[in-house]
Amino acid sequence: MESVIAKTYAKAILERKDFENFYSNLLQLSSAFASDKFVSILNAYELKQEKKLDFILSLLDNPSDAFKNFMSLVVGNNREMLIPSITKELSEQKALKENEFLGQVYSKEKLSEEEIKNLEEKLSFKFNAKIRLDSKISDNDSVKISLDGLGYEISFSMQSLKAKMNEYILKAI
Repeated sequence: MESVIAKTYAKAILERKDFENFYSNLLQLSSAFASDKFVSILNAYELKQEKKLDFILSLLDNPSDAFKNFMSLVVGNNREMLIPSITKELSEQKALKENEFLGQVYSKEKLSEEEIKNLEEKLSFKFNAKIRLDSKISDNDSVKISLDGLGYEISFSMQSLKAKMNEYILKAI
């Protein structure tokens, strides 16, 4: 249910002319939700909605009146905990609109900038879209590329390659 509500808010924001302003403000607010203290303050029963709204808006540098009205609506409906979900949905919708996708490369060692750029170029050509990749370290021997926005995942491991080579050699004999 929460994802449907977040999608509704995101769709309304995406159609605004001042979308970039809303998006940057929501990114700032979303980062605050990583703090347990911030979340516990928002969840405090004693905190009235007006004070909650003032507290949230105090994190931003000079928000527009339209954004203040938006946040008033969100807080008034007790949906301030959806801000990270709304932001995530907005970033996904923005990526689709701009034909740009973010993916992850999992490997045992961190890949160099040149290797990541090479993978990005090849995948961008394959999907006819702009692909950006983040390198993440995993504990297994395989290399895995995951593009969630496109529903694409590829994995390559040395163990499976060795097993297939052994199988091929045994069949050839």
